[in-house]
Amino acid sequence: MAHYELNDEKHGIELYFDDEFPDEEVRSHMKAAGLRWGVYKRCWYTLQSNEEGVKFIKEYCGEETAPLSKESTSARKAAAIDSSIMNRRCCYSNTLEGFYKETESSWLATMKSAFSDEYMMELGSSQIAAWRDCFRNLRSNLPKLETKNFGIIFEYALPYESGRRPDVLLISDEQVFILEFKMKSEFCLEDLDQVAAYERDIREYHYESRDKSITPILVITRATGKRPRLDQYVLTCSADQLAEAINQNTADTVTPCDLNAWMDSKYEPLPTIVDAAHRIMDHEALPNIRRVNSTCIPKTLKTLKALTNYAKRYKKHTIAFVTGVPGAGKTYLGLQYVYDIREEDSKVNSVFLSGNGPLVRVLTDALHSDVFVKDLHKVENEFLHARGGKLDFHSNVIVFDEGQRAWDRKQMAKKNRGNQSEPDVMIRLAETCLDWCVLLILVGEGQEIYNGENSGIEQWNTALMNGGKDWDVICPPKLYPAFKSQHILKEMRPEVFDLTVSLRSHLAGAVSTFVNALIDGDLSVAKKIVPSLYLEGYKMYFTRDLEAAKKHCRGRYEGELSKRYGLMASSRAYSLEKYGMKPMFRPDIAAWFNRPVSDPQSCCALNVTISEFDCQGLELDMPIIGWGTDVTWTGSEWRSMYRAGSDDDAYRINSYRVLLTRGRDGFIVFIPEEEELDAVAEVFSEIGIEEL
Repeated sequence: MAHYELNDEKHGIELYFDDEFPDEEVRSHMKAAGLRWGVYKRCWYTLQSNEEGVKFIKEYCGEETAPLSKESTSARKAAAIDSSIMNRRCCYSNTLEGFYKETESSWLATMKSAFSDEYMMELGSSQIAAWRDCFRNLRSNLPKLETKNFGIIFEYALPYESGRRPDVLLISDEQVFILEFKMKSEFCLEDLDQVAAYERDIREYHYESRDKSITPILVITRATGKRPRLDQYVLTCSADQLAEAINQNTADTVTPCDLNAWMDSKYEPLPTIVDAAHRIMDHEALPNIRRVNSTCIPKTLKTLKALTNYAKRYKKHTIAFVTGVPGAGKTYLGLQYVYDIREEDSKVNSVFLSGNGPLVRVLTDALHSDVFVKDLHKVENEFLHARGGKLDFHSNVIVFDEGQRAWDRKQMAKKNRGNQSEPDVMIRLAETCLDWCVLLILVGEGQEIYNGENSGIEQWNTALMNGGKDWDVICPPKLYPAFKSQHILKEMRPEVFDLTVSLRSHLAGAVSTFVNALIDGDLSVAKKIVPSLYLEGYKMYFTRDLEAAKKHCRGRYEGELSKRYGLMASSRAYSLEKYGMKPMFRPDIAAWFNRPVSDPQSCCALNVTISEFDCQGLELDMPIIGWGTDVTWTGSEWRSMYRAGSDDDAYRINSYRVLLTRGRDGFIVFIPEEEELDAVAEVFSEIGIEEL
């Protein structure tokens, strides 16, 4: 059964289903009739001016409908021109002509009503004051535009972004203007970064904007005479100069746009690891965004599934290696693979094993489940201490995260786990407990930070040599020399097992290359990469003032509930303790990453610093990274507090490689005002990193 209600305030009609959700066939008919789904009211809706949609709703509810006369149809369409367009993703939308006819009181009433209906957050007096200020400035200045063919949208909620909303959008078939209003007299860097991020995300993830020109404009309303100028790739001006800024950048042709179609667009942002796990558990596929599709991740998944079928059919023990730069999506790939195998074949068990305790705790806490993510060391201990070496282990598909960090024999002995390496244990476990298997080893590059992690891929080859079965190996061609004595499956597209593009940093695939060049001391290469990162929206700063860094993050992400920023530092950066940035020993890392922004345990509270050990495989939108005296610049290379060329020296330098690749939107490096660190600040300045 279903019933409908008229929403005269928004000139709409809403269809409610009283029991079960409509099936796919009914939903297809509704969409064809122009109905849209309202996620907050849990109803389907359309405008009363949509004759076909109204007819469908009334007939579905059992009412007979008479065709509307031509006169009434024309009248309704004429009325619709001047009335706001109903859409759940915004507070108000209309043609410019319709907006010009609004009174402030009627417009504000519509904004308040829509906000309370659609957004799960409090509407404060400061927001209402900002709306009034925005309305008055637009009504004074938009009539000066050379065209009236734009549609206007207020408070458009970016899908899946937990409250991120550009203030105003002007849309045509050819372009999008993003207008962000600030009741200030000067332009602030955090505001520039905010509107630049809106531009980046709409350009990259918003399907209906894929062929449009997109122009971000930061507008200040407490100053006059600020003529349009480009700053940080964002157009800036005072409110009285807004029309000029838009006119200067308007396309030669301006065609009206279907605002509902634009607002209902597919929008597929790259998820964090935690978001990705949630999506996987909710049966959502990998995001079909350009960034993911431009990598080989989908092809790698397909090849892994083919390898699984091969191993199962022929009872083979197979081992696969996927290499990748930091942030390339290795963990994401492993989680998706484990979950897909479980979904597609109920007779095959799969498990994601990680020795990265923080990652396991964060994912387990976020999902309230340990169904397919388990602690590697616990599984190994159960196997090593099982009677007769027997363990009730039935996962034929095993993902081993961070394979480059597998412990060698010396480290295992130190942990009282016998005289064998972790790869030895995993090969023995698979041969003892499983009649076939796929053991997928995810290998990060240049991220060894613990003692006993420098033996690399050679350990896995040695373990295979020591094993009792003939293993098949699939790996990227660059690893062939390491497994020259093994049977390599070269026919199974091994080239897709090397992930070379960073996904963590949204658009900046060169971030890993930049960080590697910087940490390797190749400053000329790093300097060449910097401009392209800024151009793509990746923001990098250094500062000698920690409070300035904190202020920037708070202002930059104000009101953006899904965004995460926090303090990170090297575990040996003892000099940072006096600045309140000593990494906490065993922090509640699940709370640090997962708790809401307002929670004092959240990373956004900026009161707990974590080390490189607690952020491996995880990420923030904007980390504040403390640079300590444990790694300094000699004038030609980085030198740690340990003997040059030693493992400890490599681990210490690699800790900064890890920290600098944790940011999705960018990073801020805090370099204290200490003489020993002046050379570090000079390096950042020399290669083109902006000082905050």
